[in-house]
Amino acid sequence: MLIVGAVIFVIYLYLADVTQIVATILSLDLRIALTAILIDLTCIGLFVLGWYLLLKNPGMSFKDCFEIVLVSIFGDLMIPTASVSGEFFRVSLTVKRGRIQISEATASVLLHRILLALTFGVVLLASIFNLVGDQTAPVAEIYALGVLAIFDLAFGMAAMYMALRADLFERNVEKLAIKIGGFLRRFRPKYDPERLRESALGGFRTFVQAIKSVKPYTLVLSFLVLTARWFLIAMIPYIMFISLGRPVSYWVVLGVTVFVSMVQMIPIGIPGMVGVMEVSMTAFFMGFGIPPALAASATILTRLVIFWFELVISTFAASLQGVRGLMMSYKMRNNSGHSVQGQNPEIV
Repeated sequence: MLIVGAVIFVIYLYLADVTQIVATILSLDLRIALTAILIDLTCIGLFVLGWYLLLKNPGMSFKDCFEIVLVSIFGDLMIPTASVSGEFFRVSLTVKRGRIQISEATASVLLHRILLALTFGVVLLASIFNLVGDQTAPVAEIYALGVLAIFDLAFGMAAMYMALRADLFERNVEKLAIKIGGFLRRFRPKYDPERLRESALGGFRTFVQAIKSVKPYTLVLSFLVLTARWFLIAMIPYIMFISLGRPVSYWVVLGVTVFVSMVQMIPIGIPGMVGVMEVSMTAFFMGFGIPPALAASATILTRLVIFWFELVISTFAASLQGVRGLMMSYKMRNNSGHSVQGQNPEIV
């Protein structure tokens, strides 16, 4: 699939006229462009802070959460599954680092994702309201963004309601556990379905309690932090246009940036959505009347920051996590070996 993405990217460069793209990028003001890296790091920090506020675990520091999020970014970039892979890493590492139950870690990640969806819709609507009065903005694109924003807000509010009223689904969880337990017993006659039912209900109740323990002001604060993140992340392509000497309306950039983030969620299996993201962002910029070479140049420069730069730092974080895990396993084996050697052979 990476080869497929590379082919799409090559075709994209050919159609956008690679010579004009190179000439445009060569006019770049590097000092302005480099500030995009600082903005991207700040955006990651806001993403982490939005989650950190929801995570009820005094043992987890902001630094731990930052490292875990970087590993989850690596998972999302390399295994594109609509963020499922990244959230799996986030939950599993939180359970290991924070030594909390998986249901509690899952609750914090779920609330974080729901708030991200809600802020997505709110920021997209803000962009639309500011584009309505712009005579140069195409009506079709504005309508498309409006429909997407309304659908997303409806979905986000429904998801938040279901999360806050999750206790209503306890009976459904119990029935599902009983059915799964009965199915497993067909293959293992000695299996006790009651144990699965009790375990599932226990985990579900912990999950519900973790969600209900989050204070309303905490949800509001996290919502504001994640909203600020959307406005800030749009500054990356906005600054790239400025560095190329061709500034574009911030509201156009904001609408395009938020919209193409949905493309990143499509689980088509291409690592980093190489090629697909470039085509999508460039095409939408062109829809707002931006020349192809300029749109492609700003897109490529933006992707250098929000994909390639993030891939480098997330790879480092994932490798560090792997080395730490190997060292811990090595110490545990050594400690186990020493304890066995020090015991009476007959007892051993």
